[in-house]
Parts: sequence; C-alpha cells; structure tokens
Amino acid sequence: MDDLDSTRMPLWQHLEQLRKTLFRCLGIILVGFCVTYYFSDRIIYFLEKPLLDIFPEGQKHLYFTGIGDKFFTYLKISTYSAIALTSPLLLYQIWSFVAPALYRHEKRFFGPFIFLGTAAFVAGLVFTYTLVLPTGYKFLIEFGPKTEIPMITLVEYFSTTVQLMMALGLVFELPVALMLLAKFGIIEVKWLVKMRGHAYVLLAILAAVITPTPDAFTMLLVLVPLFLLYEVSVILVRWVTKPVVE
Repeated sequence: MDDLDSTRMPLWQHLEQLRKTLFRCLGIILVGFCVTYYFSDRIIYFLEKPLLDIFPEGQKHLYFTGIGDKFFTYLKISTYSAIALTSPLLLYQIWSFVAPALYRHEKRFFGPFIFLGTAAFVAGLVFTYTLVLPTGYKFLIEFGPKTEIPMITLVEYFSTTVQLMMALGLVFELPVALMLLAKFGIIEVKWLVKMRGHAYVLLAILAAVITPTPDAFTMLLVLVPLFLLYEVSVILVRWVTKPVVE
C-alpha cells in the first residue's frame, strides 16, 4: 500500500513552508529579472521583429506617447522574461512544496507532467511568434489603402503581443492538462470522444477570440492546431489510462 512520505504537519507549519516557498520564488524571479533587464534591449527588439519586418525601410519604428511608457514597458517585458527564464526553478520550488502531500505513485508521473507542461507552453510561444504574429500583423498593417501609414505604440503592441502569446501558450497545455485529469480519474477517453463535437465548437470560438485579425486564414492558422491538440489529447489520455499488463 502506498503511504505518504511524510507525516501530517500542523497548519501553521504548512503556512510557514508556503511562506518560505513564496520568498524563494520571489528571490529567483528577482535574480532572473536582473539578467533579463540587462538584456532588455535585445529582448524587446526580438519581440518587435515580427511587426518591424512588415514595415518598409525608414518606417521600422514603434512609438510611445507617455513619458513613462517606454520605461514601464521595459520593466514589464523584463519581468515576464524573468518568469519564463526561471520557470524550471520555480516549478521545482512548487514541486518541493507539494511533494510531501503526494503518494509515491503520484510523484512518479508528476515530475514528467511538469516537464511536458513546460515544453508544451514553449511550443505555444514558438508557434505564436513564428506563424501567428507575422501572418496576423501583416494582414492588419497592409489592410486598406497604401496611403495610410501605421503609428503603432509600444504599449499597444506589447499589450496585444504578450496577451496573444500567453493565450496560445496556455492553449497548448490542453493535452497535458487532460492527461493529468485522466490520470487522477476525473475524465475518461470515452468522454473526450463523446464530447468531440462540442469541443470543436468551443475551440472555434476560442480561436476567433484570441486571433488578432478577422480574416479566415489567420483564424484557421490557429484553429487547425487546436483541433490537432484535441486529437493528440485523446491519444495521450488513452495511453496514460491504459491498464498495465503485469
């Protein structure tokens, strides 16, 4: 019989452990922030590139209208980058906090799920950066007469870009999340197959919401991977719930 690796602790000890974990996470993010802020110019340029590549020579600029817009944009992007950079260490801290409350058989798959979740999120970011942003922004910038010149601000661009990258990064977590729910017995593969039609409708609505442009091509560029992710989820859930042959 599986037992917990540690005895039950009083509530105040759990709270103290949580406080230490939070402070360690904040310390890790702070160190990461120092690194990412040092390279903030390169990070900002890297994130601006999908849009700037669309502009003709002599117009490859973003603008800021508020006196503090540029400074606070750099702080925000450096913070997001620091969290992304230090995410393995942050996940390890979370793992260290919850591990004593898990059974041994739960620990065996919890670690790989953290790795898969991180990989899936990164895949979503890469997909957004390399395909969705260039295609969507090109449509928006080149829409209408050529006599109109865009003046995109830093705040507007990074607000839209970060939200889109985060949304698709989280959407790419769908297979991992469903695998985890299946492993804990919350869902079954039969239910996923039965709900496929409803899921496709919801995914289509989601694609329409998070797609930065109203054109059908860009929406399909987001929607097709979402459908594929659902089908991959069905396969993975069937695999993780398959009875083990002794």
